[in-house]
Amino acid sequence: MNVKAWRRTRRICATTAVAFGLAMGMVGCGTQSTTTSGASSAGGSATKDNYPNKTITLVVPYAPGGDFDTTARLLAPFLTKYLPNKPAVIVKNVPGGNSEIGDMQVIDANPDGYTIGYFTLPGIALGPLIGQGNYDLTKVSWIGQVFAMPYVAAVSKKSGLKDIAAVKSDPHLKIGTTGITTTAGLASFITTKVLGLENSSTVPSGGSSMSILAAAQGAVDFVQFPYSALQQQIKAGLIEPLWVNSSKRLSELPQVPTIAELGYPQLASVVSLSGAIGTTPGVSQQDVAILQDALRKALSDPDFLSKMKAANESPAYLNGADTLAEVKNDIQVMKTYAPQIKAAVNK
Repeated sequence: MNVKAWRRTRRICATTAVAFGLAMGMVGCGTQSTTTSGASSAGGSATKDNYPNKTITLVVPYAPGGDFDTTARLLAPFLTKYLPNKPAVIVKNVPGGNSEIGDMQVIDANPDGYTIGYFTLPGIALGPLIGQGNYDLTKVSWIGQVFAMPYVAAVSKKSGLKDIAAVKSDPHLKIGTTGITTTAGLASFITTKVLGLENSSTVPSGGSSMSILAAAQGAVDFVQFPYSALQQQIKAGLIEPLWVNSSKRLSELPQVPTIAELGYPQLASVVSLSGAIGTTPGVSQQDVAILQDALRKALSDPDFLSKMKAANESPAYLNGADTLAEVKNDIQVMKTYAPQIKAAVNK
């Protein structure tokens, strides 16, 4: 081969090598793009198993209607919005057993992250302490808290009670509430112990609306429920709010004192209702983190917050770690009252 031919052959080889390198680089870029295509701009990145890639069930342990069902149905599309791959999130109502039946469906589900559910706090913390339920809430994979509602204490206009002193001194106080193992029933039980309402009598009903109606009609003297449940009767002037079980006043009831102001700050955190979402113990930390991130973004979305306000709901976000801390605190509080509650249940 002469010198000119050798140089020509060398140039051809060099050109071929460069072209081959560019082609391989383009293939590499294409592979990288395919790997990250599962991430949406709103929803972050899917895990290596492309989670979530199918419908997620959000279990509500109550019948349709009420705060848990309402907030779940408002929340579901926003979880879809912020989850990778935008899976459908469907609400499934599983009522019964003071929420235990629905919650156990979540706890006992396949730990794949496709079954999540609402848990009622602090009420659900009581069950195992009195022999009603075999579950450990500290093992639940907590996604976060969605809402929290302080209870409002109110009296029938026909009762003639005007303040906390009158409530405490009434020798025949009739308290309208739900079953003792429900969150509302626990609120009434703990209140009677802290305020020393030993001469009061409890009138249980099948639900909050029935107890509130009884107060409006004068059949019972005293009730405690979330403001959202009481507001219609308060606005109608049929019942009178005396205090809010909170450390700060409600914007809707600015003239009504808090229980902390009245000298019983321990009731501010115990007599309340909150809804937290968790998933099955054993779900991978990566998948739980994806659910937590979606919930955080949903609870920061102005559109979601606007819809919650329009529905008279009270969003109150806590992340997974803080929700677990609240659960542990609820369990410790319930341990204080569990022996007395168990005795009352077994009467």
